[in-house]
Amino acid sequence: MESKTIIEKIISNERLQPYLMHHNNDEEKSIQHYKSNILISEAFYPLLSMLEIGLRNSINFQLTKKFNDKNWFENREFVKIASRFQIDRISDARTNILSDKKEITSGRIISELSFGFWTSLFDTKFEMTLWKTLRLAFPNCPKGIRKRRTMSSKFNLVRKLRNRIFHHEAITWNLDVLQEYEKEILEALNWLNKDLVNWMEGLNHLDSVIEANRNKIE
Repeated sequence: MESKTIIEKIISNERLQPYLMHHNNDEEKSIQHYKSNILISEAFYPLLSMLEIGLRNSINFQLTKKFNDKNWFENREFVKIASRFQIDRISDARTNILSDKKEITSGRIISELSFGFWTSLFDTKFEMTLWKTLRLAFPNCPKGIRKRRTMSSKFNLVRKLRNRIFHHEAITWNLDVLQEYEKEILEALNWLNKDLVNWMEGLNHLDSVIEANRNKIE
C-alpha cells in the first residue's frame, strides 16, 4: 500500500491538512512534521504526569486535613460548597470504578478524578471557602503571587495543552511557546515540592526532542 493511501485511510486528509497548509502542500514535509508532533507530545508525558499526580495528591492532603475526613469529596460540608461540575465528576469516578468491578476506596476516587476536576477547585467560586486551605498545597510559591487566580490561570493553561496532547492534536506550531510551557510546568512542580524538579532529572528530555525535530518543523 502506498504511503499516500495509508495517510488517507488511517490518518485522514483532514487531520493532515493543517500540516499541509503550514508547509505549502509539501506532503513529505507535512508527514515528517506530523511524526515530530507525536514525538514532542510524547516528551511532555513525564512533566504532565508528575504535575497531575503531584497536584492531586497535594490537594487531597490539604482537603483531608480541612474536613478531617479522607472521604472529603463526599463530606457534607464539601458537598454544600461544590458546584454541579465537581459533583458530576465524583459521580463519574464512582461509576468508572464500579464498571471495572473494583471496590470504591478514597484512593481510587482520588486517582480517577480528572485534571479538570482539580483545576476547577481554583475557580472564583472557591475564593472564600477553599483557597485558604488550597494555598498550603504550594509551600514554595512566593507569597506575593500565591493567589487563587495565579493558580487558576497557570493550571488551566497547562490543562489545555494536556488535553490537546491527549487528544492527539497538533501542538508544534511554535516551538518557543512549547518551551515556555515547559518552564510553566517546572515552576509549578517547584511550587508543589522543591525536590520534584530534581527528581525529574533523567525523565525530562523535552528540550533535546524539540531540538532533534526543529528542522523538520520550521
